[in-house]
Amino acid sequence: MVRLIISCMDYRLSQEVMNRVKSENDIVIRNAGANIYELKDRLKGINVDEVIFLPHTDCAAMKLVNSAIKDGKDVDKEIEEKLVSQFRGKEFSSIQELEKLNAEIGEKMLKEIFPNAKITTELIDVNKIKIPQKKTKYYLLKPQARYNEEIIGSYVIQAFSKEDVTADIKIAESLGLKLEKSELG
Repeated sequence: MVRLIISCMDYRLSQEVMNRVKSENDIVIRNAGANIYELKDRLKGINVDEVIFLPHTDCAAMKLVNSAIKDGKDVDKEIEEKLVSQFRGKEFSSIQELEKLNAEIGEKMLKEIFPNAKITTELIDVNKIKIPQKKTKYYLLKPQARYNEEIIGSYVIQAFSKEDVTADIKIAESLGLKLEKSELG
């Protein structure tokens, strides 16, 4: 059985993501905001039995989306295209509503991409999980990578290729994070 776990790159979620990995066959994908829209074309090429979708509360990517849409903040063209644009024209009046909307939009896309897979969506409340000490670095890892203590507390972007996550790398760098290690060519 192949399981796909999709989550945000946020440093607070690394242990939560690893807690859900049950097999060496599990595939882990992480990007800014657990953004399915950016991944949809790549995901169509993989065969999975189950998808565990883990967006979260207090998400910096959703705060960026909110400030771009509600406050008119300028964002990088690629970030607009791959993250922000899917929320334009949608109704939300708070970050919390936007985070729920992100979970709903992502789940709907996952059901279209994987019509025969079991889809489980959990909006992780970061106030209810153990939060590691934050490290101001990020890792670019392959989907099969697992984390050690050195990685826990860092931001983690996991993807099949660097081209899949160029907008996420820009977001990581805009947060002042430094690349610690890349497994992606």
